[in-house]
Amino acid sequence: MRRTFILIALVSSITAGSALATDARDESARAEVLAAENARTAALVQQDVVALARILRDDLTYIHSSGRIDNKTTLLEAIRSDELHYISWTSKAMHVRMLGDTAVLDGEYAVKVINRNASPKTLDVNVFFLTVYVQSGGRWQQMAWQTTTDIRPTPKL
Repeated sequence: MRRTFILIALVSSITAGSALATDARDESARAEVLAAENARTAALVQQDVVALARILRDDLTYIHSSGRIDNKTTLLEAIRSDELHYISWTSKAMHVRMLGDTAVLDGEYAVKVINRNASPKTLDVNVFFLTVYVQSGGRWQQMAWQTTTDIRPTPKL
């Protein structure tokens, strides 16, 4: 009976230790992914195509709230040529789910952007997003992005 109790206690502490180690790894990875996402939005505002080239995967699919679809090459060219000029990205909500070497983020951004193909005016849009990051070569890279605009009616005061 005593050996059974000791064995159960040992297995329980190994399992608890393993769960704590997993939680710590997930929290560390979550922080790294958030840092990558923050670096991406900063690079978009700064038009830093070198930083973006490191953050974006070669097989990127990038779907804008307008319905425009870019891959890594076309997105970088739109930023480089100033066709897309991001002025600001303000996070309003962000959720991160870890799945091993993959992270799924969703939330909401307030974005100010000029899309010179559509209009010379600054667009001030609120978007909901879903994005996927994959850890590859020791860093987190964005593999997919999709947004939709907030079409909820503005409450009347």
